[in-house]
Amino acid sequence: MDLTGVQSRLEGSRTVDEALFFFLALVLAFGTLQTTGSLLNTDRPVVTVTSCSMYPSLDAGDIVVVQGKEFKDVSEGEIAVYSTDKVAIPVIHRVVEKSEDSLETRGDNNPGQSDFERDVTSGQVHGTYIFKIPKIGLVKLLAADLAGLGGGAPLALDSTPACSVRVPLSQRNWIP
Repeated sequence: MDLTGVQSRLEGSRTVDEALFFFLALVLAFGTLQTTGSLLNTDRPVVTVTSCSMYPSLDAGDIVVVQGKEFKDVSEGEIAVYSTDKVAIPVIHRVVEKSEDSLETRGDNNPGQSDFERDVTSGQVHGTYIFKIPKIGLVKLLAADLAGLGGGAPLALDSTPACSVRVPLSQRNWIP
């Protein structure tokens, strides 16, 4: 077997170049995510907003950057990011009440509170909102639509909501 011939064929191969580029992109993406998570002290350093529950503060497609925080340091009025077994993706809602061992949250644009928002424990909380990057997450939502993961049919672009105010600002007495 002539290894120099195999090597020269591989070096000029567009398929090999594209595979290496794809592998490098994956390593950089996951490495950046891991590094950011370590720096921000959270396992979820960036989360995509997928609904209108926090509109107009946060819009569908915004990317939220999350800072990990000790549960005791989370305050009423902050926007918390947490997981629950009732929703498949992290929830991004405002803390409306805090006790020693749990939080109550609510979406700014939601007229009421869901059951899963009433007893959020420290183990569920990933951190709190630092800042947003507007609309960059639409790429993720588009990819989910194309894969059929956005709630619609595969290859359909129909699940990203157009947000509007449902709860007038004058009625948002839970926002500090």
